Order: sequence, then structure tokens, then C-alpha cells
Amino acid sequence: MTTLSPASWRGDFGGALGDLGTLLPFLVGFIVVAGVHPTSILTAFGVSLIAVGWRLGIPFPVQPMKAVGAAALAGAAVAGQNMAAVLAAAALITGVFWLIAAWSGLARWLARHVSRDVIHGVVLGLGIALIVAGLRRIEGDVLLGSASVVVALVLLGRGGWLTMPVLMAMGWLVEGWRQPELLRAVADAPWALQLPESQWGAFKLPGIWIAAIGLAAAQIPLTFGNAILGVVAETQRLFPSVPMDESRAARGTGVMNLLAGGLGAPPMCFGAGGMAAQVACGARTGRAPVVLGGVLLMAGLAASNQLTALLGMLPAGTIGAMLFVAGFSLTIGTAGSSRDKHARAVLLTTAAISVWNAGVGVVAGVLLEAGLKMRWFRI
Repeated sequence: MTTLSPASWRGDFGGALGDLGTLLPFLVGFIVVAGVHPTSILTAFGVSLIAVGWRLGIPFPVQPMKAVGAAALAGAAVAGQNMAAVLAAAALITGVFWLIAAWSGLARWLARHVSRDVIHGVVLGLGIALIVAGLRRIEGDVLLGSASVVVALVLLGRGGWLTMPVLMAMGWLVEGWRQPELLRAVADAPWALQLPESQWGAFKLPGIWIAAIGLAAAQIPLTFGNAILGVVAETQRLFPSVPMDESRAARGTGVMNLLAGGLGAPPMCFGAGGMAAQVACGARTGRAPVVLGGVLLMAGLAASNQLTALLGMLPAGTIGAMLFVAGFSLTIGTAGSSRDKHARAVLLTTAAISVWNAGVGVVAGVLLEAGLKMRWFRI
């Protein structure tokens, strides 16, 4: 159990921005590259964040599904297809799968066969993966990225609530100075009331469902590792009084994705890294996701053009620093989780593989642990 500082409005406001390092790159990519309607994705995220914040009362994260996002943005898995329709169909398939996993008891059964060392290994691996992803972005913007990381570490040691607001302000100031035309693009973006753009009519196009099944299947192991096992472990560590188990997380994932698919948005999930980032930046209650969700929902309905342009202004160094903070906060939570030699082997092996894929990391960790107990392996 981890002792947290008291809740405050300013902490929850700062924490509301804590998970943007993961959200922003995919949000901009889905809109700009995949052609997802801004109002659809902003509305889906907004409603989901408000729902989990109100229902659970803790800073519970809602994130894009990374394997689906990476494949779609690369374009390889959906070449020649309507990407927005494929992503919406993948969300519907994902939603049905996780509802079945929750109601059948499959999610809880799988979780019972995964030890604490494997779970902590997944969390550690995801944290390292976020740090590496942040450093890769910082490579292209070293001065701003390095300065942002230093500022973030200083602010995290003083409560954390100002971390993300300061990083974003620094990024906008620097990018506005570098490219003044971007400021004009934000100012010139038209104001308009918009509604989500569903993809139901496009679902009958050939190849849509085949491509969507491929995307959804690739994401399932990663979702189980990060959005089910990882987020449940972080919830139990940081907020032990909140009733959270694998079935409840799977059920929430299912409902959230049915909503996303219906609105024409990509698949969404929960995430251990997002919770760690929000808490590190001061969030303590459900006000944090409600605040962020409210901003995204209002922006999606009334100012999606302006928000898209504003988020697109954040430079690589800023986004890299935000990812670094999320990963740094996540890895700290697993610092005392290893004990004997076998436990360390399971933890570190799971973590190393989870840097690449959390789902494969879970399988590898379980097999290694079983092999060590059966004495198939010796270390």
C-alpha cells in the first residue's frame, strides 16, 4: 500500500493533464493520418473519462489502444481501406470480446494464474517502454526535451500538480516562437457545433471487418497485460479501498469500446501508466478524469478544430518529456517488488519482454515461473 498526499482541486487539475503524453500523439495521429472525425474521438474519450471518474471516484485513465493505433497509423494493416471505419469496427469487436471475458469469468480465471511477480514485471516493462518512447521523441528536440524533463522532475518532487501545465505552456511558447504560423492556424480555425460522425454506413464495404478483426486480435494480449492486469494492480496498490478486479476492468473496457465503435471512434482501454502519471502529477480523486473528460467533450462538440490545432502545436520534446514522466512514475511503483533469485528472474524477464509487448510478457513470465517451480529451468 502506498501513502498518498491529501486530495485537492489543484492536484486533481494538474493530474488531469498527467496522461496527455500517451493520449496526444495518438489523438493527433488518428485525426490527421487515419481520418477519424475529431468530434467522434473527442466525444468518445470525453464521455468515457467522465463515466469512470464519476463511477470509481479515483484518477482512472482512458487511453487509446496502442497496438491498434500503431498498426493503423502505419497503414500496413489497413492498406486501401477506410481507416476510420476499420478502427470503429475494431472497437465494436473489442467491446464484445471483453464483455464476454468479463461475464464468462475468463478474465478473472486468467488473472488467478498470473503471479504478483509477473504482474509487477508487466508494469515495470510498460514503464520502461514509456521512458524509451519519450527519449526517442526527445532525440529530435534535445534542448527542449531535456529541459522539460529536468523541470518535470523538480516539480514532481514538490507535489506534482504543476508538472503538465508547465510542460505544455513551455512547449506552446517554444513552438509559437519557432513557427509563428501555427499560432495563426489556431486563431484562424473555424468555430462550429459538430456531432460525432458514425461509420455504420461504411461497415458494409468489402474488407472492413477482416481488417478490423486483425487489428482487434493483435491488441488483445497487450490489453490483458496493461489495461486489465496492470491497471488492477496499480488500483489495488494506490487505492486499496476501491473494489477493482479483472472482471470489472474487462467489463468497463467492453462497454467503453461499444460506445467508441458506435460513435465512429477507435478502440480505447485503461492503462497502468496513465494512472501512475495522473497520481504523480497530483490527482487523487475522480475529479481528474472528469475534468479532462469534460474539456474533451466540450471541445469535441464546439471547438474540435481549435483543440486539434492547439494539440498539434506541442513539440516532440514536450510530448517526449510527458511520456518520460509517465514511465518514470510507473517504474517507481515496482521498486520493492522483487525478493529471491527466482522472483527477480520472473520479474525482470517479464519486464524485458513487456517493453516490446505486454501480452507476450505475461505468457513468458507465467511459463518461466512454472518452469522454475517444476525445475525445468535452473538459474
